[in-house]
Amino acid sequence: MSRFIVVILVFAALLFPLTAAAIGTVPKAANSIAEQLDAQLMMRYAGNDPDIDKKQSAALARARIMIMGTTPANLNNLEKSSPLGRQMTEEISRWLINAGYRYQELRKGRYIRFDRRTGEFILTRNVRKLARTVGTSQAVLAGTYVVSSEQVRFSISLLHTTSNEVLAKGTATVPITDDLLPLLEDPLPGSGYMPTVYTRLQ
Repeated sequence: MSRFIVVILVFAALLFPLTAAAIGTVPKAANSIAEQLDAQLMMRYAGNDPDIDKKQSAALARARIMIMGTTPANLNNLEKSSPLGRQMTEEISRWLINAGYRYQELRKGRYIRFDRRTGEFILTRNVRKLARTVGTSQAVLAGTYVVSSEQVRFSISLLHTTSNEVLAKGTATVPITDDLLPLLEDPLPGSGYMPTVYTRLQ
């Protein structure tokens, strides 16, 4: 009996890290990417002023950089993305703003749209309703992702707005779990519903 209990405990201990790793994988991947981008930007822009300590120098550098975010595209079709790609941008931008970077919201509409049933909206993807269609940032967040049978690999770059130079680049992998599957494809057009059958290959 005791041997059986030991086997169960060992089995549970082996499974626990896998279960824990599957929780919150998108925010963790986004944090990893943002940290890579930040480290590379600080090497370029934080400077080595002996009169300013390193932490203060980094804070000043971050406050001078305005970033605008775009949606990561499918590496095999740059005209296509997914809810997962859009969520990755949201998570990375959250980290950058918390770190002190300035961030430009491209989806802000010219006016607030009120809907009696669903609420009030200021964000839009309708170009005609945007407050402005030209960004004023120094850097653009852009990237790609590729889906395999077991994971999604993201590659995110910060591009200099005028020269297209890659200022920084970060990568991270998100394992495909049952919770993640619905984020790999957009809902069927006009249906309002997600497909009930998915493939993990794309």
